[in-house]
Amino acid sequence: MIIFGMTLNEILIVSALILILIDIFFVSDFPTHLAYILLTFTLAKEINMPLFYQILFGVLIWFALIIFHYTIWRKVIEKINDRFIAPRKHIGGIEGFIGKEGVIKEVEGEKFISINDELHQFETDKEIIVGNRYRILNTKSNKLII
Repeated sequence: MIIFGMTLNEILIVSALILILIDIFFVSDFPTHLAYILLTFTLAKEINMPLFYQILFGVLIWFALIIFHYTIWRKVIEKINDRFIAPRKHIGGIEGFIGKEGVIKEVEGEKFISINDELHQFETDKEIIVGNRYRILNTKSNKLII
C-alpha cells in the first residue's frame, strides 16, 4: 500500500524520526515514547514468525529502546539543550556554589564552610578538618553537600 509515494513502513519510520526531532526542541518524553512505539510496531511486524513471537520480539525491542532512552538519549538531549538551544547563563542561589571550593570554619562550636567570605551549612559523610578546603558536590535542603 503506497500513500504519498511511500509505503506504510516508510511513513511510520519518518513519523518516528520527526517525533524524535521534536523531542530535541520540546523537552518532553511523550514524543519520543510515541516514536519508540511506532518503531517497535514497524520492526516487529516485519519479523517473519507467528504473531506470538512478533509480540514477544516487539516487547523486547520496546524495552531495549526504553533502556536506551533513559541511559543515553536523555543525557544527550540535555547536553544539546544546555549548550545550543537554551544555554544556562546564570545559576543563582546555593546551586551556584556547586563545583566551587570552600574552607571549613568553626563558629561557636559549629562547623560551616566559607565560600566568598560567606558561611554556609553543609552535610557530609567524610571526616571534616577545620581549615581544610573542600569541594561542593551538590545541594540538599538549603545545605551544601561536600
